Amino acid sequence: MTGQGGGIMQVRGIVQRAELVENPPGSDRIEMVLWGQGVGPNKPRSLVVPYELLLNDPSLDPDQVQGHGFEAQVEQDDSGRWVVSEIGFATRRVLRSAGD
Repeated sequence: MTGQGGGIMQVRGIVQRAELVENPPGSDRIEMVLWGQGVGPNKPRSLVVPYELLLNDPSLDPDQVQGHGFEAQVEQDDSGRWVVSEIGFATRRVLRSAGD
């Protein structure tokens, strides 16, 4: 995928909002759109997790990722959308020092 951005970008942040959308409408092709916060200046705030990646984990749900940290590799497509090629979400594990 080569788009306007000219290459792959690493993005980190927290999922503020996530939703499943049909794209194109009426196609039965589902994508997950993520809106991130804390991604940094000059970084995309909305990312698209394509259908092909969602098939790798059918249990992935927008409610499960909302509020979680993420790290993703994205590339801008020809329509200007930032499409995810790889993404990882933080778990709810809490790390504490031995004294606590």
